[in-house]
Amino acid sequence: MGKRICIYCSSSNTLDSKYKEAAEDFAKAASLHNYTIVCGGSIRGLMGTVIDTMLRNGGSIEGVIPQFMQEIEIQHPNLKDLTIVDTMARRKELLRKDCDAVIALPGGIGTLDELFEVFTLKKLDMYPGKVMVLNIYGFFTPLISLLDHLVKENCLCSNYRKSLLIFNSIDELIEAINSL
Repeated sequence: MGKRICIYCSSSNTLDSKYKEAAEDFAKAASLHNYTIVCGGSIRGLMGTVIDTMLRNGGSIEGVIPQFMQEIEIQHPNLKDLTIVDTMARRKELLRKDCDAVIALPGGIGTLDELFEVFTLKKLDMYPGKVMVLNIYGFFTPLISLLDHLVKENCLCSNYRKSLLIFNSIDELIEAINSL
């Protein structure tokens, strides 16, 4: 049975095309390796790209979306396995539930919120999966610098990278997922 992977990523339609291409490449590889991808269920941004690519390549894809987002019609219309929830908090719980790993692709404040919540849970031994970041094109390098600054200022343990795994290429990321 393939891995179950949660993806956090941008819902922006104005992201640089190189990030869309990276999301497509990741989703193609995920399909090839029979991963089940769980994501936010939106038609917008990298979420829509991942869903479209998974569907085009026969991959297994699930979405979790809050009711209010469904009501403003940003849910992906072709996503058959979609769970509707009441709150964003419940969405985040279901996104990571029973996943072997969560992966942050490029994204904004929602992606960071999801990433930091699961990173915190991992540090507290309350999330058993891996927490991974795809630092494609150096997207997350400023965030990594901030985390290193927190270590320098004694606000974060220097071993944080045991809980937050950072990959600079899709090939490295896929290799790490396959070794889970």
